[in-house]
Amino acid sequence: MNILFVAAELAPHGKVGGLADVAAALPGALAEAGHLVSVVVPLHRGLKKSGEFRSTHLELQVPVAHGTWLTRVWQGRRGAVSLFAIERDEYFDRPHPYGEGGGDYPDSLDRFVFFSRAAVELARHIEPVPEILHANDWHTALIPALASVARLPMRTVFTIHNLRYQGEFPAADFARLGLPAEMFRPETLEFYGRVNLLKGAVLLADEVTTVSPSYAREIQTEDFGHGLHEVLKGRSEHLTGILNGIDEEAWNPASDPALPSHFRSGALSGREECRAALEAELGLEAANGRPIFGMVTRLTPDKGVDLALEAAERLVGQGGRLAILGTGEPGLEQAARDLAKRLPGRVSVRLEHHEELARRIFGGADFFLMPSRTEPCGLTQMYAMRYGAIPVVADTGGLHDSVEPWEGSKKTGCGIRFPAGSGAGLGEGLDQALALWDEPAMMKSARLHGMKRDWSWGAAVPAYDHVYRSSAGLSSSGRKHKTKGTLACRN
Repeated sequence: MNILFVAAELAPHGKVGGLADVAAALPGALAEAGHLVSVVVPLHRGLKKSGEFRSTHLELQVPVAHGTWLTRVWQGRRGAVSLFAIERDEYFDRPHPYGEGGGDYPDSLDRFVFFSRAAVELARHIEPVPEILHANDWHTALIPALASVARLPMRTVFTIHNLRYQGEFPAADFARLGLPAEMFRPETLEFYGRVNLLKGAVLLADEVTTVSPSYAREIQTEDFGHGLHEVLKGRSEHLTGILNGIDEEAWNPASDPALPSHFRSGALSGREECRAALEAELGLEAANGRPIFGMVTRLTPDKGVDLALEAAERLVGQGGRLAILGTGEPGLEQAARDLAKRLPGRVSVRLEHHEELARRIFGGADFFLMPSRTEPCGLTQMYAMRYGAIPVVADTGGLHDSVEPWEGSKKTGCGIRFPAGSGAGLGEGLDQALALWDEPAMMKSARLHGMKRDWSWGAAVPAYDHVYRSSAGLSSSGRKHKTKGTLACRN
């Protein structure tokens, strides 16, 4: 099928989180499976400077609420995947894709309404015309509504990467969307008197996916649904959870240039060199036969960072070391700084985005800690296992789906899962990790099981293929089948 993948991020030069990695890897995997795939993103400053995109003569007349704007399209290519970027310097040539200082830019709605409209206009110019518009997260959640109003001959698939961020705005901002007034109603974009773009996409897209089977179940409950659980339950027949994969060529400890020494599952000596180099780089005291725990994360309560900071003194008291890399909420950043000052040489905190250092933490830490309260999928636990760090994770969302608990009696599994959301649960997980560390043979077995697992997109591609065919009313054989029309405004 011919698919246009629409996202607000693209790794490595326009990256904030996991969405960028998905936008970089999934389209290529779909193309390898025989689909014709294009990707369109905003021309962020990093992408513009990367040299990967070139300016073209293609210009789009993009309708906006107050008129029409002429915008230029840039192009690039990654293997069989065509890349497009929408130029609008006053919107996208900025230091950060979303906002500085932990918040969104004040004109975020206008920025992503424009991008969504430009992506739809681009779809009209691609030859052959895309059969599927695949939108991702709230930044592109307007696309199903735009396709419906324009009666485009394309089907829409919408993926929720994190339900917490819904694109919610005051009712007065509805006029900025440029949609007919009748679209502001409970059956579409209105939600308790406000505009909710993600809710509109859930209701208007032909098919909805999210990034793990467990998260698909969780978001239909009040505890995890962020107010939209009933809306999602109403679309449960069209909601599919598909666990993300990773690009195993890009994330390979046998060839990663960011590592001081290379290694693989059959030859782990280089990993010991990576561990020693990580201690030196981060200023950690030698652990004297005790483990190093790594964290590469956003510093937010959702990620359980507060729980990790509270548990750090206990961990250090048992001989462990802790390395934290990331940025996030100012209060948690300050708490992390204070912890590192109290425990110098035993806790290292780097408040920055540093992908090369992240890779060295994956390749040098003994355990990788993710005490998340909620985790739609998570990719870092997959990177960590690929690089030989055993994950110690909360039992939630994609962590449940990707981390099989180690069972010493059976010698199965690749990590440790503990109850989510409490310090007691985290303490239980750390105790299990320290006990595993004291059993070197089992430690090695758990490490190798994680390194040898297939973390590629291979398992996800057939699931997406099924979703695309379902959205187009096709069976797996390619024949048309009947679908239930649930909304009057759908094509």
